Amino acid sequence: MADINNSTSTLFCVGTNHESAGLDFRESLFLSREEINYALPQLIAKHGLKEVLVLSTCNRLEVYGVVDNPDITPHQLKDIFIDLQKFCPNQKKELDEEIKNRSYQHTQKEAARHAFSVASGLDSLVLGETQIAGQFKDAAQFAIEGATLGPILKRMTQEAFAASKKVRTNTDIGKKPVSISHAAIDLANRVYGQLKNCRVLIIGAGEMAEIAAKYLLKYQPKQVFICNRTLTRAENLVAKVGIGIAYPWEELNEVLPLADVIISCTGANEIILEKARIQKSQHNRSGKAIFLIDIALPRDIDPKCTEIDDVYLFDIDDLKQVVGENYDERRKAAEIGRHIIVENADNFEKWMASRTLKPTLATFRDYLESLVKQEMQKSLSRSPLNQLEDAQTKALEMMMKSIISKMAGDVGRSVHNPTENFDSTELTDALKILFTLDKTS
Repeated sequence: MADINNSTSTLFCVGTNHESAGLDFRESLFLSREEINYALPQLIAKHGLKEVLVLSTCNRLEVYGVVDNPDITPHQLKDIFIDLQKFCPNQKKELDEEIKNRSYQHTQKEAARHAFSVASGLDSLVLGETQIAGQFKDAAQFAIEGATLGPILKRMTQEAFAASKKVRTNTDIGKKPVSISHAAIDLANRVYGQLKNCRVLIIGAGEMAEIAAKYLLKYQPKQVFICNRTLTRAENLVAKVGIGIAYPWEELNEVLPLADVIISCTGANEIILEKARIQKSQHNRSGKAIFLIDIALPRDIDPKCTEIDDVYLFDIDDLKQVVGENYDERRKAAEIGRHIIVENADNFEKWMASRTLKPTLATFRDYLESLVKQEMQKSLSRSPLNQLEDAQTKALEMMMKSIISKMAGDVGRSVHNPTENFDSTELTDALKILFTLDKTS
C-alpha cells in the first residue's frame, strides 16, 4: 500500500532587496559563499529545512527553502533569515529588528512567482538586467553541490530558468542588454560629459568588470586601464575585450591619478579605496575632478571620499537615476513578461498540488485493487463461480481491472480538475474520509 503523507510541504522565500532596504543595510547583510556554507548546516538543523537555496548578490539576499509545515508564519520565516546571519563565522551586529522591518516573505505560489521574476530580471534595480540569471544559476549549482536542492527547489529553479528564457524570447526586454555594469557606464558618460575625452580605470576582472569593459567600447574613451589582484586575469580581460592596459595590483596607486573615471567592482570583503588613498591620488591630479563609481557589494570605496574636494562618488543605489533611460520601453516589455511569470507560477502551483494528491490517489487505487481481490477470492471459491474455467476466470479478472482503472482514472481527473466551489485538497480529504484511506495499510 502507498503511504499517505498527511504533512504538506511549504515552499518559502524570505529576503531583502534594493526595494525593501538601502545600500547600507544590504551591505551589512551581505554574505560570501563561504559564510553561507558555514551557516547552512546549523540553519537546516534548527529550522528543519528539507531543502534550501541562498541567493546573495549586490542587490539582494534571499533564502528559498522547503519545510514540512503548512502553517509556517511570517514571523518564523523572519527568524530563519535572522539566524542565517547569526550562524555566520563572523557574527554580524544585532540586526533582528531591522530584518523584521525590511524583509519580505512569500510562500507557495507567491514564492515561486517571486523566484521567476528575480531570475527573469523583472525584480531588479535595472529592469530586465541579464546578470541575475547567471547569479541564480550559480546559487542553484551551489545548492546542488551542498546537497540542499531537493525535488521542489529543483523544479522551482528549472521553471525559473524556463520563465527567464521565455520572457526574453517573447518580449523586447532582452533586445538591449542591461545590467548594473551597463548602468554604471551610462552614468559615467552622463556625469563626465563624454567618455571619449577621458581615461577610465576598471578595478576588478570578474563578470561585472567584463560587462563594463565591453560596454565601454560604445563610448570610445581616450584610454582604459584594468587593475586586478591577479595580473593574468586583467591581461586576459584586456585581450578578450580588445581595449585597455592591464596593471598589477601593486601599481594601483600609480594608475589612480591617471584616471578621470574609476569603476570598482571587485569581490573584496573590505574597502580597497580608502579616503587617504584617494586624497593622495587627487593631490597628484592637481585638483582635477574625478568620478568614482562603486558597483561592488560589500563596497570597494570608502563613502568618506565624498568629503574630498572635486571627488564625486556614486554607488549602486545612485544608478536609479540612469535606469530610467529606455525605461518606458522596458516597462512595457516587463508587463508582458509578468503575464508569462503568472502563467508559469500557476503551472508550478498545480505541480505542487499534484505532489500532495498523488499519494492519496495511489492509495485509493490500492484500496480498490485490494477490495476487488478480496471479493474475487470469496466469490471464486463459492458456487457457481468456482466452476469457471481458467480462461473465464482470467476474463473476469481483466474486466475487474478495467473497472478499477476507469474508477481510479475518473476520480483522478475530478480531483485534478475540480468543479466550481471545490478544490483538490477538499476532494482528496473527502476520499480519505469516505474510504478510511488513512487507516488503510
